[in-house]
Amino acid sequence: MSQIPQFTHLHLHTEYSLLDGANKIKPLAKKLKEFGMKSVAMTDHGNMFGAIDFYNAMKNEGIKPIIGMEAYIHNSEDLGDKTNRQRFHLCLYAKDEIGYKNLMYLSSQAYINGFYYYPRINKELLRNHSEGLVCSAACLQGEVNWHLNTQNERNVKNGAKGYEEAKKVALEYKEIFGDDFYLEIMRHGIGDQHFVDDQILRISAETGIKVVATNDTHYLEQKDADAHEAFMCIAMNKLYDDPNRLRHSVHEFYLKSQEQIYKLYADIPEAIEATQEIADKCNLTIKLGNPTPPNFKFTRDKLKELNIDIPEPQNEYSLENDKVLFAFECRKGLEDRLKLVPQNKHQEYKDRLETEIEIINNMKFPGYMLIVWDFVKVAKDMQIPVGPGRGSAAGSLVAYSLKITDIDPIPYGLLFERFLNPERVSMPDIDMDFCQSRRGEIIDYVVNQYGRANVAQIITFGKLLAKGVIRDVARVLDMPYAKADAMAKLIPDELGIDLKNSWEKEPKIKELCETDPLAARVWEYALALEGLNRNAGTHAAGVVISNEPLWNKTPLFKPSGLDTLATQYNGKYIEDVDLIKFDFLGLKTLTVIDEALKLIEQRHGKKIDFATVDVNDKGVYDLIQTGDTLGLFQIESDGMQDLCKRLKPSNFEDIVAVLALYRPGPMESGMLNDFIERKHGRAKIDYFHDELEIALKPILENTYGVIVYQEQVMQIVQSVGGFSLGGADLVRRAMGKKIKEEMDKLKGQFASGAEQKGFTKAYAEELFDLIVKFAGYGFNKSHSAAYALITFYTSYLKCYYPAEFMAALLTLEKDNTDKVVRYVDEVKRLGLELFAPDINKSDLVFSARVVDNREVVMFGMGAIKGAGDVAINSILNAREDGDFKNLSDFVSRIDASKVNKRVIESLAKAGVFDSFGYSRNALLSQIEKIVDGASKASNAKKMSSGSLFGDSTELTNIEIELDNLPEYSKKEILELEKASLGFYVSGHPLDEYKDKIEKINYTLSSQIDEIADGSQILIVGKIETISEKISKKGSKFGIVSILDFHGTVEFMLFEDKLKELQENFDLNEPIAFKVRISKNDQFTRMSVLKIETIFDAQKEKIKIKPKEIEEPPLTVALPFSEDENSIYSLFDLIINNQGKRELKIIIKSKLADLELESGIKVSNTVEKLIHNIKGAYIIDDENSINK
Repeated sequence: MSQIPQFTHLHLHTEYSLLDGANKIKPLAKKLKEFGMKSVAMTDHGNMFGAIDFYNAMKNEGIKPIIGMEAYIHNSEDLGDKTNRQRFHLCLYAKDEIGYKNLMYLSSQAYINGFYYYPRINKELLRNHSEGLVCSAACLQGEVNWHLNTQNERNVKNGAKGYEEAKKVALEYKEIFGDDFYLEIMRHGIGDQHFVDDQILRISAETGIKVVATNDTHYLEQKDADAHEAFMCIAMNKLYDDPNRLRHSVHEFYLKSQEQIYKLYADIPEAIEATQEIADKCNLTIKLGNPTPPNFKFTRDKLKELNIDIPEPQNEYSLENDKVLFAFECRKGLEDRLKLVPQNKHQEYKDRLETEIEIINNMKFPGYMLIVWDFVKVAKDMQIPVGPGRGSAAGSLVAYSLKITDIDPIPYGLLFERFLNPERVSMPDIDMDFCQSRRGEIIDYVVNQYGRANVAQIITFGKLLAKGVIRDVARVLDMPYAKADAMAKLIPDELGIDLKNSWEKEPKIKELCETDPLAARVWEYALALEGLNRNAGTHAAGVVISNEPLWNKTPLFKPSGLDTLATQYNGKYIEDVDLIKFDFLGLKTLTVIDEALKLIEQRHGKKIDFATVDVNDKGVYDLIQTGDTLGLFQIESDGMQDLCKRLKPSNFEDIVAVLALYRPGPMESGMLNDFIERKHGRAKIDYFHDELEIALKPILENTYGVIVYQEQVMQIVQSVGGFSLGGADLVRRAMGKKIKEEMDKLKGQFASGAEQKGFTKAYAEELFDLIVKFAGYGFNKSHSAAYALITFYTSYLKCYYPAEFMAALLTLEKDNTDKVVRYVDEVKRLGLELFAPDINKSDLVFSARVVDNREVVMFGMGAIKGAGDVAINSILNAREDGDFKNLSDFVSRIDASKVNKRVIESLAKAGVFDSFGYSRNALLSQIEKIVDGASKASNAKKMSSGSLFGDSTELTNIEIELDNLPEYSKKEILELEKASLGFYVSGHPLDEYKDKIEKINYTLSSQIDEIADGSQILIVGKIETISEKISKKGSKFGIVSILDFHGTVEFMLFEDKLKELQENFDLNEPIAFKVRISKNDQFTRMSVLKIETIFDAQKEKIKIKPKEIEEPPLTVALPFSEDENSIYSLFDLIINNQGKRELKIIIKSKLADLELESGIKVSNTVEKLIHNIKGAYIIDDENSINK
């Protein structure tokens, strides 16, 4: 063993060589350690996606990571040349930080400027950025080897010139890299490699360029070869048995041991030694952690625009100038905000502002705050709706003064320390909500302000998960679709379940694989491929902003079809590489509010400023107390409607509490019921002990003595225990983890502090235990208050401007038929009328107006299917010269190039032309005459506009006369409306039965999602279709589609029920179906128990269960150093407290954290009892607003 030279794998593809590399990084690291290898390189195809993941995993196993890339290089001087698809492979490795930065730059440029089928670089770019890099000539697709391989006819046909050209290319690379260029030799048993081998050695002998031995590693073990072939088929969309597909002729592309490599290269041991030589050259240390926020970008134009006295900086980014501008804008903004604050409170605000400014400056975050201030200010200047706040930032007076947020933190007890804690330095995190449809404009502004290279979205990776990988593998193995579908459906419908757990949970999988060889093969390959990356995309909200080109910190990627760039490192590693994430979120409700305000201004001439509206307006709370909250932000679900009726919110603080309490923890713990009973005087409000009331009442009075918020926990710890607010935040975080030793220590400090403040120690200890109990349920009040403000805005609009509000809702939800149907019903319930679209009254969007002294919501023509905004805007432009008098006037004035036959037909079906006096039957039957008239008028206008006489109305007026045929039947009219609008407007097919149906305790199709698992409900409606089918076993069954007042619902009928329906019921009459609801994480199934007439259904008793609120997974951490008794205790706790909540277990160690997905779901008792297990604690979701 000692005689075998140390070997380093230098040509290796990880799971980040998308749909090609099948080496999962963590198992790879363990295998390398098992082999005794000291170093390894990653060379993914054209990217560095996995560099940090790879770096960390190898470091954790004590292996030196070499960051590399198998680049694609082409020979054109124009990097972006798209005349030739030819590209060669070339392996590059970072020796040091300079090389690493050059590698990131090359990879970035390959995507940004060199992409053509593949991310490519050229030699000029390589020459200019070769410092700090080692280079090897790569595989048979490398340029040197490609020229040598003249026995490959395709190479020759494409220009391969043989030995001399290969030698010339090798010398060219030697000129670029000097002794850091190596020829690469591979021995996989492929004929072409044998042919090239001797020639490579000859070039080496003649030029002095060293040869390095490699193995092109794509998968971990030789047994994975067939699965890898299937993996490639998934990528190419080919069948496994397709004789014409690209395939590997040998199964040698696996991770080989040093002994295996030595046998291959025993005749040239110097090639093995060269691998270690390269490894010795590569000593990159990537500095991870300790991110620094970017500074605000100062330009001469920006300083002029701001009109403040700051010396022009030597460079665009300056912390000192950030501090000056930051303080200036904060103080200026506060002066504006103080106009709404009583004079006697001004000093309190000013003092708090100065404290916050000082903390933010000391933490070096003023630039971050200014960046957010700037893009929020620009958004508002562009009249893009911006949310009033989100998350803990709403607790900052600085954010309020800068108009980043719109909720005053002081009246609501919102704490700055919940946002930034000077006693625990962490990066600021301000998430901003923008109008969903215009969010991209703000990102574009930031890109223009900071530079395209300095701003990027964050990459995400789609993965081959359990059901998906079964379907993918089954497809390439040519398994019949029905069989593949049935196999995939055997995977239990549980969030996050994998194939291994599925095998243990569902015996039918094992049964199938033991009796069906093809199924067994699908399972084998799927098991090997599960979890691999399938594709790259971008994070829904995350954007990074830097003061320097991002390729100095992360390589960049250009997502297909997008102008913006993305990081190659995913969100998990963004802070590690010294970058800060800004979240730009899209919130549709902001657009609804904005649209409603515009409609109000148009109709009433009133401009509403919510800053001046009383948030405790009685009329608003009268509305909310009725539970008629459909359409209202965060409180429109059936469960929330019921809660509003029970709790009867009477002020803004109550709405804040409603949003915080409507969660599983507070509901199960009894907090919600306590809150309601105390609010309505049915239970006594107490503050734990009379002695503590003086300290606790000011904190808990608004929540009737119930600890609802995290901020209240912090205030109690400060007020009673004597901690600073920063210290109190640390206590709050510790309570979330429930580590017993830590809790005992903090309890002692709390009791001691309470004693010093004159409180009894025993009472303080009892209070501390109560706080610990409730702390886990506490919600972030800053977030709840900010979102409650949006709830109030929507409630105010619905209360005082219902027509405008409902019109705005319908406009924004026009593509969601289920919601539109519910909102149309709500329009009618509110006593408003919904008018069908009309050519002279309707706008592009839904609108509100008065017609014949009736308040109506007017259907927007932009919501008509098949019309389109371009055509409708063209019609509205023509209408600016006056209403259309008749059909002839309409066709004479429109632009027929935009308003074509399809558009006119869609408008006619929807009833837009009803006011012209023709039946819809007449219009649709003679549509060609209308289209022909419009075309003639448009052509005449074009001709007359170029004539000597100019535009002549007489020449362009077209007279159209139609035969006025009898109108369609009511049923036909309704079907036309449904086809063009998505639902019925002028009536409903069930209207004639409505009185009878209303006597039944039925459930609408739109309400099924709100019904709990195990409920029995009645679905009442007309049969639309019955589709008869035959099962694999030869049994007949049917898929029945039922139309009710809110839409359609489908369910299956077995043969007996199908026969009963067809033989015993009139299918032209409404029918009632009693069904049982079965739910899991992904599907709702309905089993028909009984079929009845609507008369019999009136006597039916049903069992509807309230829907449970979904809970996030419970994550339990346990230090690895604890004795095994802790693990056994944890296991016992899980087994004895099974329930419906997903469980994750993280074993913490210094080397790496081991994350385990539990196949057992647990009840919330586990969360309450976890502190009894030594060392164990609960981890909050990293993305949770509660963190």
